[in-house]
Amino acid sequence: MNVNIGTLKDYYPEHKHKYYEIIIYTRGTGFLKTDNFQIPFSPGTIVIIPPGSSHLSLSDRPFERIYISGNLERMINVSAPTCLSVNKDDDGMILAQLIYQNRYKNPDYLSSLINAFSSYILQSIKINDRIDEEINAIINNISNNFSDCSIDLAKILKNSGYAEDYIRDRFKKATGKTPVQFLTEIRIHHACLLIDFYKSSIPLSEIAEKCGYTDYVYFSRRFKEIVGISPRQHMSQS
Repeated sequence: MNVNIGTLKDYYPEHKHKYYEIIIYTRGTGFLKTDNFQIPFSPGTIVIIPPGSSHLSLSDRPFERIYISGNLERMINVSAPTCLSVNKDDDGMILAQLIYQNRYKNPDYLSSLINAFSSYILQSIKINDRIDEEINAIINNISNNFSDCSIDLAKILKNSGYAEDYIRDRFKKATGKTPVQFLTEIRIHHACLLIDFYKSSIPLSEIAEKCGYTDYVYFSRRFKEIVGISPRQHMSQS
């Protein structure tokens, strides 16, 4: 088992492994982009990446994460990237930090920490019941259709089969954001990537449309709320 930590700015390049990887984000916010959807992360978020699954981390600011990788098949059996529910005591992040801090120290103590972390992961996986599958389906749906200006969040929530207020509350508990906030952040993060890629070769109004906004003024206002500067200022800095 390998244990490491990284401090990154903007993004971690897309890659895949032949083994399981557990990522624990300890600082910063952003999105982990996988083959099928984007998973929002913030301090305490734990994501399990199965072998062969492409993924990359995106953020507008520096972030830190601890990652544990290696032969974890006896501990984990998931076929798709899985975001675990974090308990109120942040046990997962505390254990991960202890593993990192003691990775070169007493092998017996390190082994006991890893066993404790394994038990925590197994318990957390069992907690991911049908409601979590529905939340992942909603995340997947929003992530795949964020550029559709007519996306209907109320309909997406209703299609889960749960009362809209209930599933909205569970969505916020799982992601830390309302569906509207989640959609907005995906759109604005994507707009940043498009601006960085195209520079000034296409107008900002077109970039807004590619991100699901037909009203440029509204897009610009949402962009500044999240990024801190206007789209035009971001373009001049890219």
